[in-house]
This record gives sequence, structure tokens and C-alpha cells, in this order.
Amino acid sequence: MRLGSPLPLLLPPLLLAGLSLTIGSVAVPIREVIAAVAGTLDPESVNAIILLDIRLPRVLVALGGGAMLALAGLIMQTVFRNALAGPGVLGVGSGAGLGVAVVMLSPVAGRIATPTVLAATAGALFVLTLILTVDRYLEQTVLVLVLGLLFSYAASALAQVLMAGADPEGLQRYVNWSLGSFAVAPAWPHIAFPPAAIGATVLLRALASRMDTLLLGDLYAESSGIDLRVLRRTLLLVAGVLVGLCTAVCGPIAFLGVAVPHIARGIAASARHRFLVPATALIGASLAVTADLVSRLPGSDRVLPLNAVLSLVGVPVIVVVLLRSGRGRLSL
Repeated sequence: MRLGSPLPLLLPPLLLAGLSLTIGSVAVPIREVIAAVAGTLDPESVNAIILLDIRLPRVLVALGGGAMLALAGLIMQTVFRNALAGPGVLGVGSGAGLGVAVVMLSPVAGRIATPTVLAATAGALFVLTLILTVDRYLEQTVLVLVLGLLFSYAASALAQVLMAGADPEGLQRYVNWSLGSFAVAPAWPHIAFPPAAIGATVLLRALASRMDTLLLGDLYAESSGIDLRVLRRTLLLVAGVLVGLCTAVCGPIAFLGVAVPHIARGIAASARHRFLVPATALIGASLAVTADLVSRLPGSDRVLPLNAVLSLVGVPVIVVVLLRSGRGRLSL
């Protein structure tokens, strides 16, 4: 399949968002959804509370979070020229998890009142600062990749140490957070997520031609007059902020960042970022809303783990990538 423009991909996330607002454990008529969006629905009604306080924030976080994680994955695959690189390779998500573990599992957890989002953001920014500091003194991108993975392992190990000595209540809260969900966001992120995703898309779209040169090798990029260190550091910073924000609010979300860029390449039949950046953002948003909708099991009171649903989609994509790589036909 090939599209000449990413604009047709704008329709699916809008339709899926509307569908996600109407169906769930309680069905809401489409006319009431329209009235709620228009501000004419009685704010005290049950359906208004369901739509405006529960479903709309969740849908907005899913749209923005899916787009941001997919873009972060595209950045990683481009910077490291590795088809299986994803948002987790920098260790920023693990840093966010360590921040949450400190406030939920440490012995002083009951005596501090640091919100989970702030703790996760602090952990993510700490690891991101380490990565960018190390990047200033290294000449090889692959070393940054290795160190990012090492930071990830170290942060995960520290979180596991805290889990070993945690009380059952704190351990349960941490496990619930680690499952990932678009419904755990507090009041403000559902407003911030879509603008953040749009801003990241616009920025990366402006850098599309420079990102294309990275796929051709460092020598070609340098001969084109591009400052590789500045470009790479900028892209790593953008990816780190996107992953940190999403992980802090939603918990660790798997597979989106690895799988979606490959889906976008399949639709584009091209590796040019002029198309890939918006296509990746829109497909990521669509897939996130779909996974969230499926996880809620419409018509049922049960909820499936979000990462389990995403893995059912992500694993087949990764298998296809590996098989194509084994046949020597994989390209970014």
C-alpha cells in the first residue's frame, strides 16, 4: 500500500476517538456526545460526567501519548539506524519507573507526598541528563545506545531492590502503575498531550530532510553541511522528553514505539521522513485509541491490561521485521 499524502490517515484517529466516547461499559448516544463537546449537555447528568470526566481525558491522553511514543520510536530507529530500536533504548522510561518506585516503595514513601507524575518526571529527566552529558564526550552513536541500555538495566535493578523490601500496599500500587494505562492521568495532562504531540510532529517535520541524511551515514550527513552532534542531541532530547512525559503520566507503554514506524513505512513504501513523521504520529494515535478501546471490553465491567493488548499487535510486527531482516530485505 502506498499513499501520496498522510492526510487520509487523519480520519481514522478522529473516528476511533468518537467511537471510544460512545461505547464502553455504558453506551452513550452519539447525540449526547456531540452535545457534550458543544457544551450543551447538562453537566450534572450521568452521561456528561462519564464523557467529560472519564472518557474524554482518556481519549485525549491516548491520542497524544500514542503519537508521542510512536514519534520517539521513529527518532530512535533513525538516530541509531536500527530497525528494532524503540523509546526504551535510552533508559528514560526506566528512569521514570525508578522515580515512581522511590516514592511508592521506599521506607520513607509514607512520609512524603510527591505526586507520582512529578516523581516519574524527575527520574526520566535525571536519566536523560546523563545520556545527553555522556553524548557530549562520545564520538560514536552506538556507545550512547549501549550506555542507554545500561542505564535502563541499572534503573530497573534499583526498582527491583526497592520492590523486595516494600510493603504490600505500596507494591500493589507500583504493580498497577507498571501495567500502563491511559486512564491514570490527573486533571491536567489530557489538555497538554495533544498540543505536545502536535508540537513534536511540527518540529520533526521541519527536521525531516536532515533526518533523511542520517540514514545515509555520518560521512554523507557531514558532507551535506549538517552538524551531526547538534542534530543527534536535539533528536535525543525530543525523544527523551516525549518518552518521559508519556511514562510519567501513563506508566510504561510497550511496543507502540517499535511497531508503529514500521507500519508507517509499509504504508508509505518509503523511508523519507517528510511523510513518515506525520504518518507515524497519526498511526500511533489510532493504534493507541484502538488498544485502549479493546482493553476496556465494551459492554463489560472487566478491563484488560493495556500492554497485553498492545503486545498482541506489536509482537507480530516485530516478528515480520525480524523475518525480513533475516532475508536481507530490511531497510529504514
